[in-house]
Amino acid sequence: MKATHNTGNTLLLLLTKHGVYVAFLILVFFFSLASRQFCRFDNLLLILQQASPLGIAVVGMVFVLLVSGIDISVGRSMFLVSTFIGFLSADSNGVLGEWLNHSWGLGLILGLVVAMGAMIGLLNGVLITRWHMLPFIVTLATGSIMRGVGLKLSGSASLNVPAPLVALANGRVGFIPIVVILFFVVVVIFDYILRHTQYGRHLMAIGSSAKNANRAGIKVNRNITIAYVVCGVLGVFGGVLSAGQIGSVAAGFGEGNEFIVISAAVLGGTSLFGGKGSIFPGAVIGIILITTIMNGLTMMNASPFAYTIAKGFVIFSAIALDSIRYRGELR
Repeated sequence: MKATHNTGNTLLLLLTKHGVYVAFLILVFFFSLASRQFCRFDNLLLILQQASPLGIAVVGMVFVLLVSGIDISVGRSMFLVSTFIGFLSADSNGVLGEWLNHSWGLGLILGLVVAMGAMIGLLNGVLITRWHMLPFIVTLATGSIMRGVGLKLSGSASLNVPAPLVALANGRVGFIPIVVILFFVVVVIFDYILRHTQYGRHLMAIGSSAKNANRAGIKVNRNITIAYVVCGVLGVFGGVLSAGQIGSVAAGFGEGNEFIVISAAVLGGTSLFGGKGSIFPGAVIGIILITTIMNGLTMMNASPFAYTIAKGFVIFSAIALDSIRYRGELR
């Protein structure tokens, strides 16, 4: 009986550790049988192109989850910043609007994105660390405010994003989409930070036990705030790239993206309870898996309701995997 129990635990451990990769291979095989177009090179490249903007946001979310935090405002911050840029560029008679739509306006756009993302992340981080408020409540509140401000700016109407941003989001270097290259660069940089820098080790320590990390001399509040700033910047950067791919920002843009981003991180092995996680290959395979599901359903001409069901199933699977993988370990 003991041997059987040990074997069962071993199989469960392997399933939770490598199950996402097995699921990915099964899905690819299934969608390949369901549609001959699925495994074509151009469609596989399209999956990477579609996954890259939100994949950048997933990288930022990993930082927050590692310190036992969460940011459910990320989808709404995407909406606010993208709407703000669209609002400014719509004023073609204004100097700033003309600059944003100019061929060299991309630098100004990216500067605005970084500045606004950093301010959003700093606000969340300060409220959580200095005012000792719950991350869920803080980001729920700030997200609601950002959604309201964005709707006020746009008047609930669709806004076009500047041409330089559209060119960046849909451009290619050879046959490789620029957004895929940007995603690769972000993954390499931030994976290195987590694996090989003191800051990355401090994040892991804080997530495992903030009290012990504080006793060890780690500046807990500062490191947590930086994690939220990283999440804010990468979240809105991924958001504006996604808006650039579409070419416009509608009233419902970004809604629900926070759950996709969090689910992708958790499916890739990052714990909702902090202290454990990775960007590569974990977070990367997580967002590619979710995008593969959406792309495969499109290839099958599935019902629109199937997408909502699939997203719900992905969120449930992520939470279930996390609960089994780290049961009782960090609670």
